[in-house]
Amino acid sequence: MTFDKTSALITGAVTVWSACALAAPAFARKATAGQKTTNDGIYSRAQADAAKAPYAKLCSECHAFTVAALKQPKDLPLGDEPFLKKWEGRALDELLTLIVTTMPNDGSAVVNDEEALNLLAYMLQQNGFAPGKAPLDKSGAAAVIARPTQK
Repeated sequence: MTFDKTSALITGAVTVWSACALAAPAFARKATAGQKTTNDGIYSRAQADAAKAPYAKLCSECHAFTVAALKQPKDLPLGDEPFLKKWEGRALDELLTLIVTTMPNDGSAVVNDEEALNLLAYMLQQNGFAPGKAPLDKSGAAAVIARPTQK
């Protein structure tokens, strides 16, 4: 297979995946009994604090945490009502997959699972979710995104 065909296939797959991700809020789920949410202390403070510099380097150019702090109208906030409207009720691992497979979208770096988990911990911290004792891991990413109960 040539590079052009491979590139076209990858671009097509990302386009289809993105369309599915945008449609997913219509199918959002609520946490079931016993299922953790983002209010259950699923990351550690140290993990979130350690991700501040990588966030500044990889994410902050396009993603502020508030609508007021956005640099460009097309930028997507990682907090505030637009973020919660899109992600509330969805599993955190959906956001993990989105970060690993598409960010940063300028192709300037590659984010692996561990880095993405750390960035998610930082996002949770910045959105007012209380930390726990253990770092966020893949099993914790099964938690459902809820509105923060602590701010």
